[in-house]
Amino acid sequence: MNTLQKSLTANAIFSILNGALLLTFQKKVEQIFKIEPSNFFFILGILLIFFALTIIIEVKKQRALAVLWIIIQDALWVIASSILLLFNPFYISAEGNIIIALIALVVLVLGYGQAKGLARMDEGSKKGLKVFKFKRKVHGSKSKVWKVISDVANYHEVAPNIDDSKVISGEKKGMVRSCSHGKDSWTETCTLWEDEKQYSFIVNTKAPDYPYPLRSLKGTWIVDTISSNENEITMIFEFEYKKAIQNILVHPLMKYKFTKVCKELLDNWQKMIESE
Repeated sequence: MNTLQKSLTANAIFSILNGALLLTFQKKVEQIFKIEPSNFFFILGILLIFFALTIIIEVKKQRALAVLWIIIQDALWVIASSILLLFNPFYISAEGNIIIALIALVVLVLGYGQAKGLARMDEGSKKGLKVFKFKRKVHGSKSKVWKVISDVANYHEVAPNIDDSKVISGEKKGMVRSCSHGKDSWTETCTLWEDEKQYSFIVNTKAPDYPYPLRSLKGTWIVDTISSNENEITMIFEFEYKKAIQNILVHPLMKYKFTKVCKELLDNWQKMIESE
């Protein structure tokens, strides 16, 4: 298990235990807290067990947006507990407040562990360096596949997140390409070009007008032969965010959106390759 899975598992177990205790000893808990009998702890127990089940799903799937939502819910629990401890609007007993404080402390630690694990999601060999990799098998000769994916001047015709692209100077390695999306624009430089094998572009993220929160961004496109009429396209994107907190708050949404973009891009390429 990685750090995220361990933290999620601990959170699930803690939530199940608390939910089961509330359902089993509802009246005893009400006595400890010195509050009037009601269905509050019963409902809370059910919600905690349901919450635990949603966490268990993410132990395996580790979907960034879902994990972020779990962390937000933990943060809301800690905030709500702090408000209860500070203002005590329901006149909870001293023992009850101690229990609230202890549980909030555990949830805070678990939330921190999950946030730390989320920050490491999709991390490559270097700390802070994120790596997205997408693959697609297509039917067609290698030369045909290469011709389609290496048409870098018309990248905007297949990439849904690019409105326009054009080569400013050079060709193959050393080529400079400009791209735009809406009002945003940037330049990219080709740093690797091997005919019918692979090519790479590095985005000029240091430009004063670069619009995205990235410190670096490199894309690599590869063609691998499977058989005479079947090849595999691989796209690898390596990037770093400008601020560490963006690994938690920005990355989940970035991963969700970019995965959809790359799937559509590969769909478009596959149609072009296999329709001819």
